[in-house]
Amino acid sequence: MAEQHKPLKSLENQMERAVLEMVNEILLMESQQRYCFCEKFCNDAAALALNNLQPRYATSFHGSLRTLEAIQADQELQRLIRLEVVKAMDKVAANPRCPEPECPLLLRDVEAIELELAPSDN
Repeated sequence: MAEQHKPLKSLENQMERAVLEMVNEILLMESQQRYCFCEKFCNDAAALALNNLQPRYATSFHGSLRTLEAIQADQELQRLIRLEVVKAMDKVAANPRCPEPECPLLLRDVEAIELELAPSDN
């Protein structure tokens, strides 16, 4: 009888953690309300960025720590992660799917429409 292989339960892509940390870092520095802080926005941006970055998998706790430390220590990789995250956040901000009615991105669109519809004083 053929041996059945069980899937690894501890297989983790540490690039996912690095990207989510970068999303949070950028949001903390954001002062112009270009981005939303909701979970949907963050996950959409992270998914887009991750699709353009090489995954870094680890199969153990110690391997996860070493992999994440290596990602954080690589300045060129950090620059690339930041670039991909900002591109992804800008793309998601242009087409938000935020469920929050108070989302600054959705409010911005409403304000723009209201400005267009406002009667002129001419």
